[in-house]
Amino acid sequence: MPEDTEDETKKIGVITALAVNCIEVAGLGIAAWITGSTALRAETAVNVAEVLVVVFLLLGVLKSAREPDERHPLGHGRERFFWSLFAALGLFFGGGGLAIDEAVQSAFHPTHVQSYALAYIVLASTAVLDAYSLVIGLRPFLDQASRRNFSPREYLRRSTDPASVTVIVAGSCAVLGAIVAAAGLLASQLSKSSTPDTIASAIIGLLLIAASGFLLQINRDLIGGRGVSPATLRAMRSVVASQAGVKEVSDLFAVVVGPMSLVVDGNVIFQDDLSVAVVEQTIERTNEELRRRWPMIQHIYLTPVPAQPRLTPRSAARK
Repeated sequence: MPEDTEDETKKIGVITALAVNCIEVAGLGIAAWITGSTALRAETAVNVAEVLVVVFLLLGVLKSAREPDERHPLGHGRERFFWSLFAALGLFFGGGGLAIDEAVQSAFHPTHVQSYALAYIVLASTAVLDAYSLVIGLRPFLDQASRRNFSPREYLRRSTDPASVTVIVAGSCAVLGAIVAAAGLLASQLSKSSTPDTIASAIIGLLLIAASGFLLQINRDLIGGRGVSPATLRAMRSVVASQAGVKEVSDLFAVVVGPMSLVVDGNVIFQDDLSVAVVEQTIERTNEELRRRWPMIQHIYLTPVPAQPRLTPRSAARK
């Protein structure tokens, strides 16, 4: 799938999530006010936070799609990492923090839950909407994982597109949160106690804090200039070393500079009898092979360097 098509698909997924969250905020807010349920108030607070999260993600998708310029010769891909970091922080403080706060307040000032039927209807509706939004976000993600021969779980950890990962993680938490809230309400209805409802709110908060911690770790690595896995780097080095005329690959590294975007840089030692024209053709052929194997590579810089004499321990000591 071309990169611009992938970006358009991700944009649709993020906009869908935003529309779903806005509808849910209205429904959950009304239901929480009528029923007095702590878990529903926590779900409302979580969805308000998720609206802000999705706005940050949408900003990241739009800003990262801008063309390279003089100040950003490698593009604006890392804009998505920056805004996705804000989204993860919003999920941590606005989602998990508010849900925990609701649970603490309810523990000290319990409220009696009313209109259980309305609460169940609203929670079921939000669960369906969240599941739909999650499916929309999962489609391009699973397609990318399949094309790169990764399991969904492994690709969730290795993906260089935090916007897609955030939509999936937040959507999964929303579906699980609705189930937890419904279970808490059912337990409160059967036991005629508000305690299970309060516990459900606390569980929702802890779930979101754990999810945001996972997202913060991913975004921290990407903003810090994460490279590829050692296995991928060895495979890239093997491709370069296997080209005719290449004597040795003295140095090679690859850095993530945006969603599905890598820069590869390395020093290559060629055979001494090769002409400049042959070396240039070899580098061009190598670049084509690297891009064929790893389409996410945007820029390649392979520099011919002279062979360095190998020093013996004695000669190294003299230096």
